[in-house]
Amino acid sequence: MVKLDGWPDLWVNYSTMNLEEFQMAIYRITRFTSSDMENAMAKAEEAREEVSAVGAELIDLAADADGNGVVVAKYPDAATMEAATATAQKVFGQMVAEGLMDGDSISIWTGEVGVSM
Repeated sequence: MVKLDGWPDLWVNYSTMNLEEFQMAIYRITRFTSSDMENAMAKAEEAREEVSAVGAELIDLAADADGNGVVVAKYPDAATMEAATATAQKVFGQMVAEGLMDGDSISIWTGEVGVSM
């Protein structure tokens, strides 16, 4: 048994603790602009089946009235996220090729969850 610093009444038995339960998720957030967000959303909807098969816990696409969009994808781990990269690139590439997404506007950020409330 190990006493956890800062938690005077909490002890952990590392021999019985499942560390996989404490593995935090990872997010990939992709920002973009579109001059035709309505059709960009429709194209994303068409890719739903393909995208939903990549193992993400969630993938949300949100947009404002000024043509700014964001894709928020939550994965259980980095390996699953990396495995999904080819599918994401394919879908984004199709949207850029069809003029539904400005390729120069695409900005990707990735980060691991540090705290979940």
